[in-house]
Amino acid sequence: MKRTILWIGVGVAAAAIAVLITLLLTTCVFENHRYAEATCTEPEICSRCGKHLGEPLGHEYLPATCTEPEICARCGERHGEPLGHEYLPATCTEPETCSRCGHTQGEPLGHLFTEATYQNAAMCLRCGYVEGDSIVPDCEGMTLNLMDVGTPYPYTTASYEDHDVDVTGTVEIVDHRVISGDETFPAREGYEWHVVTVRLVFSGEDAQQNGMQSAMTYGDYYRTDAEVGTTVDENGLRPFVVEYYGTRVQCWQKTCEDEEGGWFGHELRYAWKEGVLVPCGYDGTLLIFYHYRLAKDADRLFLPAGKVLDEHALVFRFR
Repeated sequence: MKRTILWIGVGVAAAAIAVLITLLLTTCVFENHRYAEATCTEPEICSRCGKHLGEPLGHEYLPATCTEPEICARCGERHGEPLGHEYLPATCTEPETCSRCGHTQGEPLGHLFTEATYQNAAMCLRCGYVEGDSIVPDCEGMTLNLMDVGTPYPYTTASYEDHDVDVTGTVEIVDHRVISGDETFPAREGYEWHVVTVRLVFSGEDAQQNGMQSAMTYGDYYRTDAEVGTTVDENGLRPFVVEYYGTRVQCWQKTCEDEEGGWFGHELRYAWKEGVLVPCGYDGTLLIFYHYRLAKDADRLFLPAGKVLDEHALVFRFR
């Protein structure tokens, strides 16, 4: 009897333990919840009893891009719309390019070049890119006897009485100034006057016997075929043409009356002012003294520079 009661007691205890273990493993009676991790839209939830704990995490959206809306980094949910590309205008070397992502569309515009001139190389009108070199001036590389201000230079020309007889003296550019204009040299908008004082001195025996006949003209350092006018207007202005930044530009020259002229002792001297009216900043005008024997045209002075520029000519460049 005692053994039977013992076995019954053991059985009841075992059953109670079994029930307790079952409750522990399958229910939350003892607050032994099994919470799943919270998500963007759900808090922690017990997988046994469904009890909620805390709050949902909420979405963690990554910023929208040109081609994608906002996307949650955790769950991938999409929100809103893509931004769309924001294209910068095409340039000469680049197509339209999105400022956010770098995506491109279309083609580059390509350069739009100006023509090269004597002053500038070819340049793109859109971006300023320079290609190549400026045009080589006609006088570049020529042997020119360039004159400095204040220095007398030996000058050989024909005698006044006999053009087959040479006489040698000196020619000097006494001074050089740049002005906008005055009573003698009328101003013109966009132009400036280069004014020099020229002095010729001859004292040799041939000059004393036969006098001398000087000859001069104007030219363009960049184009030796520049046109020189043969007539003067009522203001004493003689036209000539230069090429400036690809455009043939009208300019003017003026010769003033002698400030000094004739024989002074044994010297035959002449001094006068010469002026050229050229676009502001232009540096190519040439004053050329040449042998009078070269002057064979009807207008025996102011011949085209290309006909008189040689190793004997004396050249002053206005710049």
